[in-house]
Amino acid sequence: MLECFELAGHEDPAVAWSTFTGTWNWAAPLGPSLSADDAGVGSVVRRVPGGFSLSGRWHRPPGARPEWLVVSVVPDRQRGAAGTSKREPDLFVVAAKALRVTDGTPVSTSAFELTDFYIPAGLATHTTGTGLEPSDGGFFRTAVTAMALGAARRLTEALAALDPSCEPAVIPAGRAPAASAAELDAVLHDERSALAAALHGISEAEGVNARPFAETPAAVHLERAGQVARHVVAATYERALPLPARHDGHPLVRLVEDTSPILQCMRFAVELMPRHSDIPTRKAQTR
Repeated sequence: MLECFELAGHEDPAVAWSTFTGTWNWAAPLGPSLSADDAGVGSVVRRVPGGFSLSGRWHRPPGARPEWLVVSVVPDRQRGAAGTSKREPDLFVVAAKALRVTDGTPVSTSAFELTDFYIPAGLATHTTGTGLEPSDGGFFRTAVTAMALGAARRLTEALAALDPSCEPAVIPAGRAPAASAAELDAVLHDERSALAAALHGISEAEGVNARPFAETPAAVHLERAGQVARHVVAATYERALPLPARHDGHPLVRLVEDTSPILQCMRFAVELMPRHSDIPTRKAQTR
């Protein structure tokens, strides 16, 4: 599974992300989605650079006070630019602390309203995807981390390919794209190998009686691998900055944009997502 998702992220980060969110509703473990208030303002979502802008009014059920909420947009109300695809995301993960109350009562028992609320692309998914269970956290975290590692590897290759067009005068000594790419790719290779060995070893040792995933060393390895992926993406872009812009913009910009949703979702999965109900490591092998 680690290899498959890594290869998908490497081949095309944008397609990998779109396919993953269209196949799996990864937000399902956060609880029932909050539907738009039929009696209030209709929900509207539109694409903006880097994510989505969400407006509308929703009901927040009384009782539980989760840290994260899943806000749904009724499909026939989903608007935006002309020709918006029906395959656009319709579930958006929102931090509860960011909500604005509309009637002055506590947000836990009231309606709330969002107006042009920005949601990063990496915190959106689809109701049509198969809903993950709380016990599938290991599958989710492993999948997005693997895609991030693959996308980072694709970026290092793109950096190396820029080498022939470089002007030596603008590249600091020892920082030529090919040399930088080789250095970063070596870091990724070591991290991928270590992660694969760790996950395999933990799975073999613990089997079906594994502890909750968040309490296993696998969670630590995934968090470290995610940090390495983010570092490599940032370093790759930084080392491409001195290169001359092309007619269609700066080199690597499109790849960085395509990778950003994966990195955003990965950070949520491995660092922010609630860990109270989690998974046996072996669970991921069934996906």
